[in-house]
Amino acid sequence: MPRSQDNSDRTDERESQRWLPIVLAAHGLILLVIVTLAVNYPAVSEWISAAAQAEFVNPDLTAAGPTQIAQPAEQMRIVRSN
Repeated sequence: MPRSQDNSDRTDERESQRWLPIVLAAHGLILLVIVTLAVNYPAVSEWISAAAQAEFVNPDLTAAGPTQIAQPAEQMRIVRSN
């Protein structure tokens, strides 16, 4: 019996190792397409720049104006049961 378990473990390892080159090749292909687009089409680099600027907004909050703290529209009540 222990031999059959050892064989099944080895089979599982082989199956998982088969997917590694496929996954790496897919990621490499996607990266190659992105780099090719960024190099050949200047608009793509502008999109990347605009996305980065939108992601990392200036943390200077004083330029945004005064801050208003939200207040509830109705008074909140606490209900207790005995």
